[in-house]
Amino acid sequence: MSSLVHAALTIRKTARASYGFVAAAALGGLALLGVFSVRPGALGIEHGLVGFVWASVFLVRVLGRFRDEDVDRAGARLDLELGLLLLVAAHAVVQLTGGLEGPYYPLVYALVAFLASFARKPAGTVLVIAAVVLEAGLWFVTEARADPKPFGLHAAFVVSFGLLNLVFTRAEIARVRLRGKQELDTEKEKARHDARMFRLVTAPTEGGAQDEQKLFRSSLEEVHQALYFTLDMLKRTLDLHTCALFMKNEHESELVIAELVTDSDDVGEGPFPEGEGAVGAVAQAGMVMNLEHLKPGYKGLCYYRGPALVRAFMGVPVTEGGKVRGALCADRIDDRPFTRREEEILESAVHHVLRAIENERVFVQLERSKREQAVLYRSSQAFGAALSEDAVIDSGLGAAAEVARYDYAAVTLYDPSLRKHTVRRAVGDGAAELANLTFRDNTSLTAMAVRNRHYLPYRGEYDGSQQVVYTKKANLTGMESLLVLPLIVREDAIGTLCLAARRPDAFGNTVRPTLQVLANQLAVALANASSVRRLEELATTDGLTGCLNKRAFMDEMDKRIRSAERFGRKLSLLVTDIDHFKRVNDTYGHATGDVVIKELGAVLRRVKRETDVVARFGGEEFCVLCEETDTEGALLLAERIREELGAAAFKTEIGTVKVTCSLGVATFPRDAKGQGTLFETADKALYAAKHAGRNRVCSVKDI
Repeated sequence: MSSLVHAALTIRKTARASYGFVAAAALGGLALLGVFSVRPGALGIEHGLVGFVWASVFLVRVLGRFRDEDVDRAGARLDLELGLLLLVAAHAVVQLTGGLEGPYYPLVYALVAFLASFARKPAGTVLVIAAVVLEAGLWFVTEARADPKPFGLHAAFVVSFGLLNLVFTRAEIARVRLRGKQELDTEKEKARHDARMFRLVTAPTEGGAQDEQKLFRSSLEEVHQALYFTLDMLKRTLDLHTCALFMKNEHESELVIAELVTDSDDVGEGPFPEGEGAVGAVAQAGMVMNLEHLKPGYKGLCYYRGPALVRAFMGVPVTEGGKVRGALCADRIDDRPFTRREEEILESAVHHVLRAIENERVFVQLERSKREQAVLYRSSQAFGAALSEDAVIDSGLGAAAEVARYDYAAVTLYDPSLRKHTVRRAVGDGAAELANLTFRDNTSLTAMAVRNRHYLPYRGEYDGSQQVVYTKKANLTGMESLLVLPLIVREDAIGTLCLAARRPDAFGNTVRPTLQVLANQLAVALANASSVRRLEELATTDGLTGCLNKRAFMDEMDKRIRSAERFGRKLSLLVTDIDHFKRVNDTYGHATGDVVIKELGAVLRRVKRETDVVARFGGEEFCVLCEETDTEGALLLAERIREELGAAAFKTEIGTVKVTCSLGVATFPRDAKGQGTLFETADKALYAAKHAGRNRVCSVKDI
């Protein structure tokens, strides 16, 4: 029954996904039959009906094309479907207006060019081929023309239009996209450069959080607006030709124009060597420089492309924390030297600029702290709600991705008794090869992080040829940044959180503290999940045998009986205990009795199927619940259990012990109508086996 439902659903899904192709094939068939070879004035209701159906199907598929969420998977199919609908419609119009040699035939060329340009590449190629095949049918069959030369010419033009647009239009689209991407990358790089130059913590990385991108962009805009306003005021107040703020780059090897106000069209973009000209001298020596009565054509000002017309120049160092970070420069083209008062104004402007930058740094740090605290708060809530290890790990990896984008992440767990590490979960590049990897203590970064309870590597840089994350054979490749954080609970490391990225400096000082806090939360949550799992095992599992206990088994049997009732399935129950078990305890001691009970539990777990349930019901009595199993199948399983236990031998101090067991079998719904009656019936069959001499299997018919 379920297979029929599945087949029906598959057919329905296929029909819904392909009715556009059916409509295109139907319209193409009508065109091949010459249905549209009539004068426009002779069109009938049937033609209008065909047009209405075509328009309805086309509109629905167009809406589906723009609504489809999985465009990468379904886009090519929909492009092909829409292209075929347009192609057969164009030929229907051509057929109405005189056929393949009519005045409107070039419409086909235009349509092929359009489809080849904008359909996805596989669909575009298929549509060009379909256009040629359809025209061949119309030429030789519908219009019954014997001369192949005109058709060959048409086909050559169709293919040429398709190929030219496929190659050149797509190349132009690719060029525009590439240029747009390059401009976006340039803008991002400039934002990162400016953020590093102004020390706005760390610039957002590509693919970073959208709110972080907005934060840094807005902060940079605020800084540049403050700088521009200050420089513009200086230029207007002091009657300057150019006023420019130069800052050292992150390597402090070059000077970059941070902001500029000028009347000149001959200012260079930079960057400029740190010690070049008068500007370099100010930034290098950290001293005020006042140049008077400069000769026209003076070449000592690096920020002009050619000889400058400047007659007076003043440079004031930008000093922050006792270190020269740049220079504020001003010049005039009239021969009027800068006074001591103007020097003080420029120095005050430097202090104002530094205050504006520092204020923005504090703002960015506060905003990032708020964001990180929000991430940690959400992660703590997720950890609190997660009760299983899988849920905890998923929450931890998701929170880590919000703090720092990674290309690979994994959580390992450490077993100190076996001194083994296991990759519990891995995601990202190369995760499939490392999933469930187990390795002993070694010199890897993972083992050292657990041993030292400290993150590694110290600078977050990764060299795959020198560093080993797990083992030499199972190592990460293609990564430039790495962070292995120990998961510590009460001074004990229980595993690691490993993050890796292909970009450099992905886990620097700005994100590492937050990731360390997250790792601590993850460690505690994993320990809690492990405790919950152990509590569940204690509540549902027999401590001696590892089988379910009586309460858990009765709950499971109740659920499975309800399921069997609902779906009309058979459910069999086996009840067994050890023959003369009291004699074993009295003769060999309770320790030997426990060994015998454990062996029976092991036999039951060994022979059962994956879907079967085994429980210790009490004392030496066990139950096995078998889904979708009739009485005959249950009897076979019972015989196997009896034989395996009978073949086992137990060595004790006073000799070897061999035991047997008896089993009773009952099947729902044939032998019982509910949970209580099923167990009662199987128990009666067990006692029938006991009364019949033990070491045997009985069912309801033997009662």
